[in-house]
This record gives sequence, structure tokens and C-alpha cells, in this order.
Amino acid sequence: MSSLPTIDVSCFATGAAPSAAQDAAARLLDATCRETGFFLITGHGVSSEVKARMLAEAALFFAEPLERKNVIAISKSPYHRGYVGIATEALDESQKGDLKETLDTGGEAGPDHPEVLAGTPFFGPNQWPSTPGFRAAWEAYYAQAKEAAFRVQRAMARALGKHDDFIVDQPGETMYHLRFIHYPPQSITPLAANQLGSGVHTDYGSVTLLADDGVGGLQVMKRDGEWIEVQVPSDALVVNIGDLMAIWTNDRWTSNPHRVVNPAFQDRYSIPLFVTPPYHCDIACLDTCLSPGEQPKYPVQKAGDYLNMRISATHSYRNPLLEGR
Repeated sequence: MSSLPTIDVSCFATGAAPSAAQDAAARLLDATCRETGFFLITGHGVSSEVKARMLAEAALFFAEPLERKNVIAISKSPYHRGYVGIATEALDESQKGDLKETLDTGGEAGPDHPEVLAGTPFFGPNQWPSTPGFRAAWEAYYAQAKEAAFRVQRAMARALGKHDDFIVDQPGETMYHLRFIHYPPQSITPLAANQLGSGVHTDYGSVTLLADDGVGGLQVMKRDGEWIEVQVPSDALVVNIGDLMAIWTNDRWTSNPHRVVNPAFQDRYSIPLFVTPPYHCDIACLDTCLSPGEQPKYPVQKAGDYLNMRISATHSYRNPLLEGR
């Protein structure tokens, strides 16, 4: 068990005035992202009541019979929204499917939304559970989780020597995908060799913010290859950077591998918010991350193309090679 550095991001709340606290938080964030790419945040703006209600509603949905959950199966959505069954996603593509079930949601985009009209992947309506309290809980949590993401992205931009809203205000609409995950107890789940709740992986976008129920099971690989188990205090969220930050920062910040080991005799629930720059946004090395005479290590990458590639590789409904594994 190990603790991660904790950063108070309340100073980056929407409308906050510039302060020395912002500079201090940005310096700590930069040092942490260079070392591990994982940290805890407080002052994020997600209330304990809103978080508890969302976790409770997610548990009610996952307790539904499988046939009812499959009414909103993700394969029925052209926008990658809906229910994902146990072992139908393999985050570690070399291993068996993950011992978890999920519900994938994102920003609600109606038929007149410009990105829907343009046919941009991942933009569209959600598929909602039939459990009566879910959507209201989702709307409250989604709003507060986005504000938390704004605070972290402002701190990240400050740390990289850009203006605070540099990441938040990239051209286009930032993609915020809110995922609900249920890890059944390992003791009642069929287990194959090397089969985990979530296989070893890195996240795809720019940053992820995770709330969980405090049960444990998240393990993070340090830069030296050592695995540490992370316990999340009830008032904190876990933050980790995603793959696209390596391109933006020329490897100053790189995403860390992590995994989840299901608890032996207890269900685990978590809610990650995955943040990805706008679909058509070109991710290229920042001028503030190049030393004199240094060249970018990576070609320019469109954020949405990378996200699409990674999701297509890990979900069996998109990748027939994963079927039956």
C-alpha cells in the first residue's frame, strides 16, 4: 500500500483570481507527472453526497438482471455508449477479457449537435438505464466532475508554461466520457491465468479523474517497474495523465501503466471521467516543452483518431479477434 502526492486544486476553480497557491500547485503537479503520472486531488468540487448517490445508483444498475442491462448494450449504440458485459473488453490485449462490467456514457449530444450532423465518432445520445434515479444522479455528478476536470486541466496548463485555459479551450469540443465500473468479487468470478479486473494499460486521452468506493484494488506501476496499491481517501479523487500528454510534452509527462485486481470477497465500484481533447484537435509538441536544438519525438496525432484506434482494439463488439477469449 502506498500513498500518492495530494494536490489541492481548489485555487483553480472557475472564476478564481490568480494566486501564489496556483503556482505552487502547478509546480507540484509538474514534479509528480514527471515521476509517476498519478496523484490525488482535493478541493475538486465533487461533493461527497453527489458522489455517494452516483455510486449507489451505479450499484443498483449493475444489480439488474443481465437481460435488462443488455437492453442498452454498447453494441446497439453507434456512439460507444451503453453496457459492456464481463470479459468483453480486454485492456491488456494479450490477455483474457477483463473481469468487470461497465456502463459507458458521455456528453449528451442531440441530433442537431454540429458534431452529430458531421458524423464525428463518439458524439450522440446516451443509452440510459431503466433504474429511476440514475439520470438525475448522473447529471449532478457529471457537472461536478467536469468542473473538477477544468481545475486539473488549468493546473496542467500552468505547469507547462501555457495560459491556464490552454487545454480547456482547444478548438472544438473536449470529449468527457464518464464510465461506471463494477468489479465482482474475485472469489465468485471464473479466473483464467493472468485475468484481472482491468488488465495492465495506460489511459488514452489527456487526463483521467477517478472516484471510487474506497474498497481498493487499483495498482500503479512506478517508473522503476514496482507495483504499488493505491488507497483513495474518501475526500479525494485519483488523477492520472493519458497517452496524448507524451506527444504534447515530448515525454516530459508520460502515462503510467496501471491495473485493477478484484477484491477477493467484496464488490468494487468506480467512476472514471476520461478527458480527451476535441476529436479533430492536432496534438503536437508544445514549444514550452522543447529545449534549444531539441526536436519533437512524435508526429502530430489527431486526438479522436487515437481514441478511436485504442477503443476499437480493446472491445470485442468492435474487434472480432477478442471474441471468445
